[in-house]
Amino acid sequence: MKTRVRAKVVGRVQGVGFRPTVYRYATQFGLCGFVCNGPHGVTLEVEGDDNNVGAFFNCLTHEPPRQAVITDIKTEVLGTKGYRNFEVIESEQQGLAVVHISPDLATCDDCLKEILDAKNRRCGHAFTNCTNCGPRFTIIRDVPYDRKRTSMAKFEMCEPCEHEHHNPHDRRFHAQPNACKRCGPVLQLRVEGGSTSDDADLAKTKELLRRGRIVAIKGVGGYHLACDALSAESTARLRSRKQRPHKPLAVMFRDIAAVRELCEVNEAEEAELLSVARPIVLLSRKLTETRLARGISPDTNTVGAFLPYTPLHHLLLQDFQALVMTSGNLTDEPIISDEAELPTLLGPIADAALIHNRSIVHKCDDSVLRVVNGQRQFLRRARGYVPNPIRVAAPGTPHILAVGGELKNTFCLVRDGQAFLSQHIGDLKDYKTYSYFSCEIESWKRLMRIEPQVIAHDLHPGYLSTRFAAIARIPHKVGVQHHHAHIASVMAEHDLHDPVIGVALDGTGYGTDNTIWGGEFMVADRSDFERVAHFKAYRLPGGDKAVEEPWRMAVSVLTSEGLEEAGMRKFSAIKWGLVEKMTKAGFNSPWTSSAGRLFDAVAAILGLCDVTSYEAQAAIRLESIADPHVTDRYPFIVQTWDRPWVLDFGQTIRAILTERRQGVAAGAISAKFHNTIADSIVHTCRFVRGQRDLNIVALSGGVFQNELLLRRTVEGLQSRHFRVFTNTAVPLNDGGLALGQAAIAAERVKRKCV
Repeated sequence: MKTRVRAKVVGRVQGVGFRPTVYRYATQFGLCGFVCNGPHGVTLEVEGDDNNVGAFFNCLTHEPPRQAVITDIKTEVLGTKGYRNFEVIESEQQGLAVVHISPDLATCDDCLKEILDAKNRRCGHAFTNCTNCGPRFTIIRDVPYDRKRTSMAKFEMCEPCEHEHHNPHDRRFHAQPNACKRCGPVLQLRVEGGSTSDDADLAKTKELLRRGRIVAIKGVGGYHLACDALSAESTARLRSRKQRPHKPLAVMFRDIAAVRELCEVNEAEEAELLSVARPIVLLSRKLTETRLARGISPDTNTVGAFLPYTPLHHLLLQDFQALVMTSGNLTDEPIISDEAELPTLLGPIADAALIHNRSIVHKCDDSVLRVVNGQRQFLRRARGYVPNPIRVAAPGTPHILAVGGELKNTFCLVRDGQAFLSQHIGDLKDYKTYSYFSCEIESWKRLMRIEPQVIAHDLHPGYLSTRFAAIARIPHKVGVQHHHAHIASVMAEHDLHDPVIGVALDGTGYGTDNTIWGGEFMVADRSDFERVAHFKAYRLPGGDKAVEEPWRMAVSVLTSEGLEEAGMRKFSAIKWGLVEKMTKAGFNSPWTSSAGRLFDAVAAILGLCDVTSYEAQAAIRLESIADPHVTDRYPFIVQTWDRPWVLDFGQTIRAILTERRQGVAAGAISAKFHNTIADSIVHTCRFVRGQRDLNIVALSGGVFQNELLLRRTVEGLQSRHFRVFTNTAVPLNDGGLALGQAAIAAERVKRKCV
């Protein structure tokens, strides 16, 4: 018996080979009809034998394309129409856009074989791709996802590529970025004072890198600055020119064997490295290996390692074991992505630039993560993951825009209860970054057909994201406390709705009492929170200047604890006198309960870092020297006689000074300090559990990017039978704030508090 079924498939079903898969299944089961892209996702009709139609939908549901994510299939049985064949037809243009756009996908094994096969017509072609791999998000201008709505529109396919594109049995069937050397993008090597544009560009680039030169290389989401990672001289030259003296540089390895040779890598880390997202993964160096330039990460024993994810990368790395591949930008500015911006790099930093003529529509930096306790922990979420959605509310929730914070900014758009977190935008204090933030929000709104009715923002009145929200023509504005947003981001990820004990440790967050928070314990749900405890507050001498100069925080802490004599031995009389006067007068010295600033103070007291050259450098150095075998801790006090409770580490500071005078190794002191903070968290959570009968703890905030602290805290909480959750889908740092803001706004809309 024949039947005809129409289906609308929603989810990540464009740019992942979904229509070719539908075609193959339909022809396999002898069905007729059509499939096409539309603003909502994919529409298809199949007509044929009843049993075969059922088998078709069973295969489509259980064996979709590898990168597809089906969130819903709505089917409708119709009368037969007499289709004679099955075909892929032109995309639908009308209707509400609810399609999920695919992230960029790393080069698949089939394409890699082709570019390395001397007999293949794509041998050496730096832009080879198919339905299983290649650029997606970074080239899309509009939906439905078709070539004419991408930056590949200007490249007209040659006859062989056109044949592949329309051949249902070819893996390039309807692969929108499909091209070859004859019809696709081309490379060009630019040097100061001239340029070349012939087939030798790649060979000349490799020669420059072998000679120790720095080359700016255009990728899928922006430029990298590249040099030989095994050359201490090249690495030092790059650092000097980029004015980046200490911050780690990412390293792209030729293959997984090269990673294993130079780094310690476990099974979970290897899985992340080899995933289709190809993120940068923080790994430990092998202590016996000295070939990697020490200047790659002078403050730690870790390496930000990643693998080639485009054909161009694979072709470059054939002749190198590892290349430094750091973001092509100036400090605090967005990654550059087009040739108009190239003078920023070419000359001042790079000796040459390897460019191509495929436009980058959306800048997208590399994602950075580490694996802690077997779980992914993002430091930066961008290429390979954006714009994958996270459900934060029920379908039907009004459109929401959450604009994030000031540093490590991301924004978030909510449509039908699904949250789409943007790629890493950066620090909005920089004018170029703020301009990009504003433009990218408009681009995403247009791309996803979203007109926000609610805008969520941080409470800090000075944040540029808050000011953006204030002038936005969006009717409902929702202010969200910084640390509540951190905790709500964890709740959104793990679908938690009941109240939790939230522990948010970071550097800076505006509190409801107009002071700077950062060591916070709260009882929170998705709508509201109560601050139940916090780290002891100290003065922040010089405001943001104290973030850049940890010695100021050390003086503030020592002064507050009555340890002037010890402090004056450590710091010069001029420094001491300046900060002492500021803190006692309260001049440009706001109160802060920041956990990050406490770590800064201890690092400065131990002589590890007086002035930083990048964010969290003092804390990173403090963690890097900690002796993992030390299990002791220092004394501390939790003052519970008033609300909110206060975690007082005055005794900790005194004990550190005593042991320092006694000659105890800094590594042992650092470990004991980390253990103390972890133990204080567990201790406070037990107090809260005893009073509120809550057993779930959510941990978030940039300080928990400290792997040692996170491990010790989670171990301590789990040993006391707490259920512990932390961020795994978005960063623990401020890169995850927008998700938390969006979740809180959605809940307040639901409760009609907006």
